[in-house]
Amino acid sequence: MQRLLLALGLSAAFAAPALAADVVYEEPAAPIAVAAPPSWTGLYLGVQGGGAFQPDEGDGLGILPSFGANTAVPGLTAAANNGFGANTIGAAFGNSFSSEFESGFVGGAHVGYDYQVGDRFVIGVLADINATDVSYRDSAFSNTPAFYTVERSLDYLVTGRLRAGFLVTPTALAYATGGVAYGEVDTRFSTDSPAVAGNGRSTATARPAALFNDSDDVGYTVGGGMEVKVTQNVSFGAEYLYTNLGDGSSVARLDGGPFDGNASNGAATTGGFTDFRTSGDFDFHTVTAKLSYRFN
Repeated sequence: MQRLLLALGLSAAFAAPALAADVVYEEPAAPIAVAAPPSWTGLYLGVQGGGAFQPDEGDGLGILPSFGANTAVPGLTAAANNGFGANTIGAAFGNSFSSEFESGFVGGAHVGYDYQVGDRFVIGVLADINATDVSYRDSAFSNTPAFYTVERSLDYLVTGRLRAGFLVTPTALAYATGGVAYGEVDTRFSTDSPAVAGNGRSTATARPAALFNDSDDVGYTVGGGMEVKVTQNVSFGAEYLYTNLGDGSSVARLDGGPFDGNASNGAATTGGFTDFRTSGDFDFHTVTAKLSYRFN
């Protein structure tokens, strides 16, 4: 019996290290690196392009004879029309007017600086310059027949704006923006009437058209947009702006033929004149796509 117990004890003594060797200890998992969200703070520059449009076609062209639209003009033949008496400037035009906004391309470059406040808010400043080909065209049509058109066109547009936005996600920014706008508005008068010089014709009764432009080219712009970072340094966005360059007006003054109040003598002897006047805000909407490179 003692020999059996001794044998069992020795077996247990040799088996214990073997069992201990079979115990497996797992290494702790390596910590997972969490990438820091991209920062919007920094300088950026880029390009934009899109279109300009205006559903409101404008206020139209006003015809203002110094002697009155309902005063009969010697030598003028015009049947009573639209509430005006016969042989008057008002009757010659009646209600034959049109006004339209010519939509067109807008595109250029921009530069700005953003500052991220906390995890969700971004504030910044930006400026852009754009080439444009938009215009307002106001026309009147006489029963001669002839057309008389005043066109105001915008050659370029500059804005300086503030913007403030909210980060929908760490890489997507929704923002509102607003500031000052400046544009160069050119005004020109055109007609195919033989009574007006400057249209490629020369007649004994022709008189030059004097153009007075009182356009206010400084106004404001407001809007908003969405911008998304596609990489740490590249962002793509879309932006809507409403721009108003102020209440600009222009006058084309004619003093030949019937426009001086005496069509029969063929000369401006009466001292009268007729103004073709445009007025109203030069305003429009733009939608552009923007691509920016960010130095952050």
